[in-house]
Amino acid sequence: MAYFLEYVVPAESGGAEVPLDDANDGFTVPLGETAERVVHLNALPARSRIVADGLEDARAEAEQLLLHSKADAGELYEDADDSLEAGSGRRVGAFREGSGWSEG
Repeated sequence: MAYFLEYVVPAESGGAEVPLDDANDGFTVPLGETAERVVHLNALPARSRIVADGLEDARAEAEQLLLHSKADAGELYEDADDSLEAGSGRRVGAFREGSGWSEG
């Protein structure tokens, strides 16, 4: 079974400018070299695979990941499809720094 942690990382220094290039999906282009639309992001969503043998190990690894990131909360998913798609799988808990884990 695969576990995934979804969390939001706050952007540094007031955020980030990201170009949207629908014609070349998946490619990055320096901002000064594109005429495409640009969006301002104050936070970046992430979904990280957690390598663990069971739920308790997955929770421990998820806490370590959050402690070493700028995020202070995350949701843990059990996903048999091993997907990087946000929200994929069954939510098995949520962690908030200072509060710990809550079930499902």
